[in-house]
Amino acid sequence: MKKHRTYSVILWGWMCIISISILGCIGEKTELPTKGSITIVVSETVLPMIRQQEEKFESLYTNAHLDIITATTREAITRIFNDTIKFIVSSRPLNTEEREVAKRTQIDFKEYKIAIDGIAVIVNSENTVSRLRTTQLDSIFRGLVTRWTEVDGKGGSIDVILPDPNAGEFEIVGVKILGGKRFTERAIAAKSSPEMMKGIAENPDAIGIIGVNWLRDQNEKIRVLELSDPSAPDSLEIKGQYFGPFQAHLYRGYYPLASEVFIYSKIDMYSVGSGFISFITSAPGQKIVLSNGMVPVTMPIRLVELTNRGIKP
Repeated sequence: MKKHRTYSVILWGWMCIISISILGCIGEKTELPTKGSITIVVSETVLPMIRQQEEKFESLYTNAHLDIITATTREAITRIFNDTIKFIVSSRPLNTEEREVAKRTQIDFKEYKIAIDGIAVIVNSENTVSRLRTTQLDSIFRGLVTRWTEVDGKGGSIDVILPDPNAGEFEIVGVKILGGKRFTERAIAAKSSPEMMKGIAENPDAIGIIGVNWLRDQNEKIRVLELSDPSAPDSLEIKGQYFGPFQAHLYRGYYPLASEVFIYSKIDMYSVGSGFISFITSAPGQKIVLSNGMVPVTMPIRLVELTNRGIKP
């Protein structure tokens, strides 16, 4: 009997030790909003801005590590839908089809709008054309207008350079300018934004599209075109006027190629990813948005502050 009682005491003691150890492990989390690591898939369209956010965040929180993977916008969205990634930055909001798929398959994620971006239409600095109507741009991108002289310019045939069909810029221009119609089959493909800039800089007859944050350190051989939208709402009172992708014009809806930038996330509130979201949507993070030619959306802004910033045509 005594031997059995001794065994019970020893067993109880070990159970207490194990319980204390387990509770200690639970109490001390290995990951916090400022500690841990996460893999983030980022649309190449907005990569320069997110890289700067990453650098600043990791400099402030030395125990946090962000592994940034670059992809096209559609690839990034596909990965979070397939549950192969928990956190993406998309250069456009989910479209109707994608939202229907998410609802039908009960894909659960959170959505955070972090910026308004602009898609710049760029040409070589030797090109004499400085502005286009969106109807002219439609004709160029569809291959209906093939020479610069047809849009009051000089030079030879127009060489259209387009990003990957899954890129955010491609999809935004396809919807807002072409209305869903096909781009010309004569277009030259650029695998990345740096390749797009290189192609435009080396070809006086080229035209292309690119996210404005890639033009932060603008190549002197590249010029940004101003655009006029004949179909702009009468309430804006801008018919016949031309606008470049300035932040003030993006903010007021004057520039026709604007898009919202979103984070889509499946992470929990205790992860380092939640800390990164908090940083981007805070005043320091939104200042980085501002410095990249985009419009902040989570902090108060003054129009005069936006007017003097952005990419100059």
